[in-house]
Amino acid sequence: QIMSSNYHTRFIFDIYEDSKGIIWIAARPGLYSHRPGDDLNTFHLCTANSTLRTFASSSIIEDHQGNLWISILGQGLYCQLARYRGTEEFVSYKHDPHDSTSISNSNVWKVYEDKTGTIWASTSYGLNRYNRKEDNFTRFIFRNDIGANFVTAIIGDENGCLWLSSESGLIRLDPSELAESDNVTPQLKKVIPFKDFSTHRLFKDECGKLYVPARNNSRNGYFSFHPDSLTENRHIPPIVITDFLIRNDKVKLDSSINLKKHLTLNHNENYISFEFAALDYTDPTKNQYAYMLVGLDQDWVYSENRRFVTYTKIPAGDYTFRVKGSNNDGYWNETGTSIAVTILPPPWKTWWAYSLYAIILLVLVYIWRRYDLKQQRLKQELELEHVQTEKLEELDRMKSRFFANISHEFRTPLTLILGPLGKHLPNIKDQTLKKDLNVIQRNALRLQRLINQLLTLSKLESGKMKLEVREENIVKLVREYTQSFESLAKQKEIDDSFYSDDDTIPAFVDRDKLEKILFNLLSNAFKFTPAGGRIEVLVGGKSTINNQQSTIDNVVITISDTGPGLPSDKLPHIFNRFYQVDDSQTRREEGSGIGLALASELVKLHHGEITVESEIGKGSTFKVKLLLGMKHLRRDEIASKPVDGRQLTVDSQRTIPADPLFETSRESDDIHTISNAQLTSADSKPILLIVEDNADLRSYIRGFLDESYNVVEAINGKEGLERAIEQIPDLVISDIMMPEMDGIELCSNLKSNTLTCHIPVILLTARASSESKLEGLETGADEYLSKPFDPQELQVRLKNLIAQRELLRQKF
Repeated sequence: QIMSSNYHTRFIFDIYEDSKGIIWIAARPGLYSHRPGDDLNTFHLCTANSTLRTFASSSIIEDHQGNLWISILGQGLYCQLARYRGTEEFVSYKHDPHDSTSISNSNVWKVYEDKTGTIWASTSYGLNRYNRKEDNFTRFIFRNDIGANFVTAIIGDENGCLWLSSESGLIRLDPSELAESDNVTPQLKKVIPFKDFSTHRLFKDECGKLYVPARNNSRNGYFSFHPDSLTENRHIPPIVITDFLIRNDKVKLDSSINLKKHLTLNHNENYISFEFAALDYTDPTKNQYAYMLVGLDQDWVYSENRRFVTYTKIPAGDYTFRVKGSNNDGYWNETGTSIAVTILPPPWKTWWAYSLYAIILLVLVYIWRRYDLKQQRLKQELELEHVQTEKLEELDRMKSRFFANISHEFRTPLTLILGPLGKHLPNIKDQTLKKDLNVIQRNALRLQRLINQLLTLSKLESGKMKLEVREENIVKLVREYTQSFESLAKQKEIDDSFYSDDDTIPAFVDRDKLEKILFNLLSNAFKFTPAGGRIEVLVGGKSTINNQQSTIDNVVITISDTGPGLPSDKLPHIFNRFYQVDDSQTRREEGSGIGLALASELVKLHHGEITVESEIGKGSTFKVKLLLGMKHLRRDEIASKPVDGRQLTVDSQRTIPADPLFETSRESDDIHTISNAQLTSADSKPILLIVEDNADLRSYIRGFLDESYNVVEAINGKEGLERAIEQIPDLVISDIMMPEMDGIELCSNLKSNTLTCHIPVILLTARASSESKLEGLETGADEYLSKPFDPQELQVRLKNLIAQRELLRQKF
C-alpha cells in the first residue's frame, strides 16, 4: 500500500534482502531500498544515478563476493561493488555494437548467480556469461529453430543446470557443455512449450522443485515439476531420403533413392522434390529437420517437423542436397545425409553452342566493321583533306602576315640603330667607348641577319619568292664564296680547302639564293668545327649514260667538317624549322634553328635535294644536289636579261661577310686573368670572377666593373671552377647556359667545396621562368638576374653581397 500510494511506482518486479539486511525493491520506475532500523513506511529512492531513478529495474541479486547486481530494462546491467556498499556508486554494462565482448542486449530481464559463482544475464537477444577476470561478457546466441534468444528468466537446479524461460518454452542448459566463446550448444533442450504460463518468472523451492506461474488473468494457477523426474531420449536418429519427385511425379530409379549418391537431370527436370525422415519413433511428430541445397541456399533452412521440400526453376549447375534431423528431445544428427544433383544446361546454352554464337557474331561484326571502316575512312579522308587544305592555306596566310609585320617592325629600329652607329663610329677617339659601340654594331648586324632569314622564310611559305636563274659557272661561284671565309678560318685555326672535278660546270641557279645556301652551310660548319679541325668543300658532277654518250645531269656540292657530329636519331629533324640538336644548358654554340631550314627550302626552290650524313666524333657532311640544264625549270623562273644589262659574273675581289656571330674583337676574345703575385700586391680591390662563354658580354660586364674590382674571366663552367679554386675570388658572376659545364652545375660544385662554399654566386640567364629561378636558387645561388639586366642593379647587388660577407668575416 505504501509503494502503490506513490503514483510514480506502479509495478514491483523484484524484492531482495542482501547480507546486510537491506531490502531492495526493483520497481518501475526506480530502485528503492529499506535499511534495518528504518520506519516501515520509509523507502529510499536511488537518486544519484538518473538511470536507476527513472528506468524500470527488473531483478536484484547479491553475489558471493558481496557485489550487488541490478538489471535495468533497456539500460543494461548495473553493479555496485562490495567496497562501495552504502554509497550510490554503480558500474554499468551496456551493449556496444562495435564491441563483441559487451553484453548482447541492453534490455536485461534477469541476473542470476549459479552454484559456481558465475553471473548470468538474460536479455532480449541471447544469454550472457560475465567473465570476472576480464570484466566482460561471453554471448550465447542460440539456433533459430530453438526459439530461445528472448530469454526472460533464469534459475538453476540441484544438478547445476540452468533453466531458461524463453518466448517459446522452458529450456534446459548445461553450463559445463558451453564453450568459452559464442556457442550454439547442441544440448539446449526445449522441455516444455508454454501456452498460458508466464515467461517472466521461475521459482525453486527447498526440495529443488521448479514452479512456473500462470499468466495474468489465467485460471491455470501454476505448473510445477522436479528436474530429476524428466528423462531424455538421447538417441541420435539416422537420416534418410525416402523419396524423390520431378514435377510432383515419382521417378523410377535403378536403385533406391536412399542409396543414390548422384542424380543427373536434364534442363527441363529442374522442378524437384525430396522427402526425408529421421529414424526415431519415440514421438515422430516432434522430430525436427533442417535442409540445404548447397549452391542455391545460403544457410540451413529449419522446417521443424515438416519432412519434405520442393525446389523450382533450378538453374543449370552442380548442387548437393543435404538434410539433417533430431529426435523428439532435440538431439540432432548434424552429419545427416546428402546427394549430389547435376542439372544439365539446354543444348542452346552449352559451351559449344556459345562458341558457335561467338564465332558467328565475330564474323558478322568483322564484316560490318570492315565495311563501315572503309566508308568512314573514305569520308574522313575527303573531309580531312578539305579541312587540312583550308587550314594550311589560312596558316600560310597568317604566318606570312606575321613574319612580314614582325620583320618590318624589327628592321625599322635596327636601321635607326645601325645608321647612327655607322655614321659616328669612325669618328670616335675614345677606345673604350669605340669597343662598346663595336659590340653593339656586331650584335645588331647579327639580329638583322636573323630577321632577314625570317623574312626569306615568310616569302618562301607564301609563295612570293621566285627563282631568277641564270647560267653560272657553279665551280667558280662556290670557290670564291668559300674563299671569303679564309679570314675566319685563320682566326679559328681551321684548315679549309676546296676541290672540284672540273674547272667549269655550267648550271642555271639563282645566285643570291645560292649564296644564302652556301652561307648557312659554311657558317654551320665553322660554328661547330673546333680549332685544329678541317673543312672541305667539293663540287662534282654525277655522270649518267645517255644514248651511248657520257653526260652530266646534276652537280653535287659537298661540305664536310670534322666537328662533333650528330646522333643518328637527330638527322631526320635537322632541317626542321627552329630545331636544335642540343637543347641543353651546356651546348657548345648558340643558334636559332633557322639557317639549315632556310637552306633546305632554298634548295627545294631550285628543284634540288639536300642531305646530311654524320657520325658522332667524326663530323658531318652536307650534300646539295642541283639539276643541270633547263628541263626542270619553268619559263617564269628563267631571268630574261642580266642584271644592269650585262651578264653577271663573280668578282674575284668581292668579300662576303661571315655570320656576325663570329665577328668579335680581339680584345673580347682575350681572357682577363690575375696572377697570384698581383693578388698579394697592395691593391685591396675585391676579386671578381666572370664566367661567360659570350666574349662580347664578358667584355661588356668587365668594362663597367674594372674600376671597382680585380676581374678574372673564364669561358665556361669547367674553367671557372678551376679559376675559383686557384684564386678564391670574393664573388662569382656566371651565365647558366655554357659548354662543358653549365652555371647550375658550377654553382653546385662551388657550394659543395669547403674551399669555395663561402663565395657568393650570381647567376645570369636569358630564361626568366620561375622554374629556372627555383632551380638556380636551390643549388645555393645568392642572386638570380635575367638578361637583359641593369648594370647599376648588378653593381649594387655585388656591393651588398660583398659587404654582407665582410660583416660575417668580422663577426666570426
